[in-house]
Parts: sequence; C-alpha cells; structure tokens
Amino acid sequence: MGFCLPCVPGQAVMRVTFKTLLPLLLSWAVVADSHTRELSIPLALDMAVVQQALSQQLSPGQQGAVEIFNDGFNCNTLSLSDPEVAGTEEGYIRVQGNVSARLGTPVGGQCLMPLSWQGKVQTLQEMFVSLDGNSVSFRIIDSNIVSMGDGSAQAPSLVWEWVKAYIHPRLSAVTIELGASLESLQQLLGSAVHAPAAAEAELLSSVRLKEVHPRGDKIDITIILDAPNMAQDGLTEESDAFRDDELARWTAAWQSWDSFATWLIKTMAVPADPALAATLGEILLEARYDLHEALSQQHPGDDPVRELFARTWDRLAPLVRENRIAIPGVEAMQLATFMSAADALQALDSVAPHLGMRFDSNTFRNLARLILPTVTDADLSYDFSVDPFLRTMLGFDPEMEEVDEELGPFGWLIHRAQAATVDPKLVKKLTGWVPARDELDEYLQAVETLLDRVAAAEREKGEVPEGFYPVYETLVLATAWQESCWRQYIDKEGAVQAILSPAGSIGLMQVNRHVWRGIYDSVALRDNIAYNAKAGNEILVHYLVDYALKKKEHVITGKPDSAARAAYAAYNGGPRHLSRYRTPETSQRLKRIDDAFWQKYQAIRKEGYSAVRVCYGS
Repeated sequence: MGFCLPCVPGQAVMRVTFKTLLPLLLSWAVVADSHTRELSIPLALDMAVVQQALSQQLSPGQQGAVEIFNDGFNCNTLSLSDPEVAGTEEGYIRVQGNVSARLGTPVGGQCLMPLSWQGKVQTLQEMFVSLDGNSVSFRIIDSNIVSMGDGSAQAPSLVWEWVKAYIHPRLSAVTIELGASLESLQQLLGSAVHAPAAAEAELLSSVRLKEVHPRGDKIDITIILDAPNMAQDGLTEESDAFRDDELARWTAAWQSWDSFATWLIKTMAVPADPALAATLGEILLEARYDLHEALSQQHPGDDPVRELFARTWDRLAPLVRENRIAIPGVEAMQLATFMSAADALQALDSVAPHLGMRFDSNTFRNLARLILPTVTDADLSYDFSVDPFLRTMLGFDPEMEEVDEELGPFGWLIHRAQAATVDPKLVKKLTGWVPARDELDEYLQAVETLLDRVAAAEREKGEVPEGFYPVYETLVLATAWQESCWRQYIDKEGAVQAILSPAGSIGLMQVNRHVWRGIYDSVALRDNIAYNAKAGNEILVHYLVDYALKKKEHVITGKPDSAARAAYAAYNGGPRHLSRYRTPETSQRLKRIDDAFWQKYQAIRKEGYSAVRVCYGS
C-alpha cells in the first residue's frame, strides 16, 4: 500500500487482465448448438414468496377465512383459512390449510339438519414451469384431509368431494409470476451488452425459465438464455495498455464500480447484525484492495472492472444467500431478481466476452434499481467525504478525534480533525518539512515523538492487549518506515508536496485514498501529518486486534512478533493477505516486501529512530 522509495518495495500489486477471469460459478451450463451456447442462471426464492403468492391469490384483499363454496342458501358452505407452505426433502412442497364445512338440506329458506366439520386439508404438490416460460405453476400429486378434533382421516364423504372439486383447483391455479423479473433481466442485459443488433436481439429474446426445484425452505429456479458464439474472425489480441480515451473510460468505470459496491454493501449492512456487518465490511475492504492492485498497474491491460465485479460478487453472493439479508423496503422477489441479474452479468461476460459487456455507471445504476427503484445518481456518486456509517461498520468510532487549538499562521495547512493528544506545535513544526542532511536527527526524533504520542493515545483506549503493546508500538514505527521512510512531504522540482503514489497512497503511513474512501478525509491525509499518522495507526490496530490476534497468528507460530508481521501483511495487501508472511505459496515479490518489513521491525526495536537514517543515505 506504500509509496515506493529506494528502500521501500512497498505495495501489493497484481497483474489484472481479462485472461485471469474466474471460471464459471455455480452450475452455469454451456450447451451449444451451431451458433449459440445455453447459459443457465440460478434464481433462488425463499418459500415465503410462495406463501405470499398463495395468500394473495386465494384471498386477494381479504383477511381470515376464504369462502370457497356456497350453495346460495348459506346451508352448504366450505371455507379455507391459514394456508401454509413448506418444502420437503424429496423436492416437493406441502400446502395445508384449515377447512370449515357446513352441510345441510335447504328447505323453504331454512337449513335442515346442519352439520359442521373442521379439519385440515393437506396436499403434496410438484412445481413446474408454465408453458409460457414466464411463471411457475403447481400440480397436486397427493392429498388428504384430517379432522381437527382427533386428527383422524375420517370426514364426511361430501366434504372430501367438495375439497377435490373446489379447493384442489384453487390451489392448482396458484402461480408465481416471474415475467417482471425476466423483463428486468432483459432490460439490464440490453443496457450492458454492446454487440451487433441481431446478436443482442437473439440474446434478449432467448431469456426464459427452464426448470424449478423446491429445496427445503428455498426454491431453485433456472433461467436460461442463448449466448451467441464468437466467430473466429472476431478474436482480438489483448492490448497491453490503454489509449487516452480508453483510460478515461476505465477511470469512469472503476469509480462507478466502487460507488456501486460501496452503496450495495452499505445497503445490506443496515439491517445486518454486528457480526454480519463486520463481514460485509471485510468484503468492502477486499473489493477496495482489489481496486488498489489494479490501479497500481502502469498498464492494466483489458478493462479490469469486469474482474473486480466478478471477484466481489463471488464473495458477496453466498453471504447474501446464506444469511437471507432482509433490506428494509425490499421484497424477497426484488432481491432474488437482483441476485440473478448479477449472476447473469458475471456468467455472460465470462463465456461471451465478444458481446462487449459494459460495466459502467449505466449498468450499475440499472442493477441497483432492481433492488431499490428510487436509487439516484447521487446515491451512486463517487466522493471522498467521510461516512460515519462506513467507519462504524469497520468497528471504528464514527469520527476521528478533533482539536480546536489555534495553530498559528500556518494553521490553514492543518486539518482540524486530528488526535487531541498530539501537540499542535509539533504538527506545525513537521508541516511542510523536508529535512536537510544536517536536520535529519532532529526531524526523525520529531516524527518518532509524533508516532509515540499516537501510540500512547491508543494505549489509553485499551484496545490493544497490554501484553502486546511493545509489539504494537514497534509495528507502528516499522510500518511508517516501510511505507514512506517517515516522510509526509517531498521536494519535487522545488515545490514541497505530500507524498502521493500513482495508486493514490498518501503521506507518512501511505493510507490509500481509494481503499479508505469514506473512512478518512483525503485532504487531511495529505495536509496533516498527525491525521495521517492517526489514520494509519487506526488501520494497524484494526488488523492487529481484529485479525492477527483474533485469528491467533502468534499462537500458530509460537512467536508474539508474528502478530505484527501478519498485521502489516494485511495493511499492505488486505485482510486475505494476513498469513502470507508464513505461507510457502506467497509470491517472491510479496515475500520481499514482508522480509523488508521484518528487517525494519527488528532494526527499530534495536536502534530506534536512528535505524531510519539509512533511507536518507546516512
């Protein structure tokens, strides 16, 4: 995550090209004829959708019992109430409801010898795709009725005849209409596909339902579409670099992607419990680190946004399905349609890249509106303002601590958000300071004092276990050395400016403004060395306490300092890099980064600030 100085091989990067796209997920089948291939896209519905359809279609606008039959004299009646749906292990659904029957003989306006009966009707049904290919229907394969009193199967034969004549047809007439979902999918694909008109029309017209399988408390529906095969003369060579116009489109695309991913994860985190929200926060960080890796490449190759989308969706989709996230104001069908549409984008782009899928602001806006039709461009805008919700989702305080002390004539350079324990005079002294050789010791001592005070404030908060405070304190100093050689500013062609890496990492702790967008103020990261130090410290504590110690890196290796090595690996490359320092499969480039940090960590412990002099040729 760092700015590369002569002694700092500091950033985790990865070659991102279209050739590295993930293979097809789930069971996306490819069945080809001479010019198309059939893609299978999953659509998973909760059984609650069936329950809702059953209730609405049996008794539209009504509450309570529904009168199914009446002889016109109110003498012979049949009512159904409280219908319930459940899946079976055998792949069927079981539908049952309470039945109330009244049997008598209407004579002269009176009902002679009336008999009342209460019980339950129980049916076993299979689900199938309707002939129109746009809905799911039901077929009764077995049924029975039982008495409400003793649970026996004995009931008046006339009641059983009524159930078969009147209730069975009503239950069999229930359908789950998916035409709107298929139309939404067609509209999304129509906006995302950039292909000849004939190929696009063929693709969109082929979207249809294929099969349905109940599975416990869920229903698995398969949507299929026919993706045109690519002609051999349509193959193109992969470009190693973007032209200027392509680079502009890539920049707009990755900003749209990051805005969409942030909005989506925040939306899902609102109703989530703390543990699930923390996992969603980790997925957001992983998505941001993936973006950072792509931005670190001088020549990104083919548009990496498609792979950024694929990677994040691969992590997010199972979490949403397993936890049944209930977004306020979003019905189950809306969420299921969104999930299926995202799956379709990923699958189609993977097997039919010649269709020219566009992962841009329009595509992401249309995808977002499948969940919340009222989403605006402002909701999906890319900005750097601090978002208290994002901070709390990651376990941070909603805002950074602030000070209001007057900082003198250079105060306009100092952002007001900074640690209250940092001496404003020290901040003022370090602001804009690029040390000359004869100032080096004084400068390094001042930076060490700044970092020590930030660490001391952290110690007072008590988040770092006391036994690991020496590890943490050395971690902060070594990370600042690894990332920037303890520099906030450099002299570039006679002008003093904050260090900014090509990928957007800023200042002393090289906090990346794209990875940590919405978490920290990017202007303060640039202009205020104390704010930068505090932000880097907060990130390190997060990775040390919530990852390295929680996952017992120090126990696995038997060495307390391993917690620092793990925390830095995550700081550099994201949460999934936590154990890379001890993993044989780690690339040589990342091993060199981790080895360089470990050497600095040990040198700081032995020599203190004077060890950093080597960065300055001293």
